[in-house]
Amino acid sequence: MVFINLKKAYDKVPREVYWICLDKKGVPVVCIQVIEDMYNEVKMSARMPRGGTGHFPTNIGLHQRSPLSAFLFVTVLDELTRALQDVIPWCMLFVDDIALIDENRGVNNKLERWRDKIEWKGFRLSRSKTKYL
Repeated sequence: MVFINLKKAYDKVPREVYWICLDKKGVPVVCIQVIEDMYNEVKMSARMPRGGTGHFPTNIGLHQRSPLSAFLFVTVLDELTRALQDVIPWCMLFVDDIALIDENRGVNNKLERWRDKIEWKGFRLSRSKTKYL
């Protein structure tokens, strides 16, 4: 059994990956366009110990603290790993945490296949938070 944590899960994935995966999942085009509109021309700022930054444009990542972001994230992660889920006896997705459970010792190979598949689309595994049981 291995527990995978994704590093900065909402921050690093290009938004186009989300739109493509939503389309593959069969989400109606009009719904995808509404979601895309929420992300067009988004500006962000950051709070720091010595004050905040000015606003700056961003075209990557999801909105923080938005209920829609959790849905988008899990939907896309499910779509990206659909083919890999069939070969694992148990696979559980909890937003940015993944549990892979296998009855034999092949979990390392499966972990590497997951890593290859999701890192290809911009996700990153947190090696320090990935735990084996």
